[in-house]
Amino acid sequence: MVNDWFAVHDGLVSAARFSSRARTGQRISAAELLLLLTCGAAAAAAVAYVKLSLRIPGHSIVLAALPMVLGLSLAPRHLVGSVMSVGAVGTAWLLSATGGASYGSGSIVSLSLIGPMMDVAVRHARGGWRVYAALVLSGVAANALALGSRAVFKVLGLDEAGARPFDSWWLQASVTYTLSGVLAGLLGALCWFHFNERRARGPQP
Repeated sequence: MVNDWFAVHDGLVSAARFSSRARTGQRISAAELLLLLTCGAAAAAAVAYVKLSLRIPGHSIVLAALPMVLGLSLAPRHLVGSVMSVGAVGTAWLLSATGGASYGSGSIVSLSLIGPMMDVAVRHARGGWRVYAALVLSGVAANALALGSRAVFKVLGLDEAGARPFDSWWLQASVTYTLSGVLAGLLGALCWFHFNERRARGPQP
């Protein structure tokens, strides 16, 4: 039954820029699981260590989304986004526990939810522009929840020292979190999926 959870998503297979070894009816392999966890770990590492110095609230989701959408294209199965988020959160916890990195509340929520949001959004996407739309929607949804969590921390006075107060932060953040979510989904789709409809590729002889 567990293998049914990770059934091949034919719509993603036909839209992916790179060929996948996943075939309808095949179980998910250990190599695919390792790939997914690695993509999740890469997302957490990118958020921790790639410093763009943009000072734009919510932009970290772009760094998280690129490796996770790559994993979705290389292992185009249902629920693989959630597997990548497990890898991302586990890596973030390990880096935080060892003092190797620190994460804000918004970044943790983005890492935790971008994978499940992708799973939900692409579930019925059947290739082409529908995959693009689904990935953009997942980015916006994940960042909207990250925005809410960050807002709660600010209202309760639990935000890090020196952070902007809620009143001067909220208006800008509500716009930039939304735009960053759109950009995250769109860039991931542009990098790893075709926009035009394509027929599913069968196994090569």
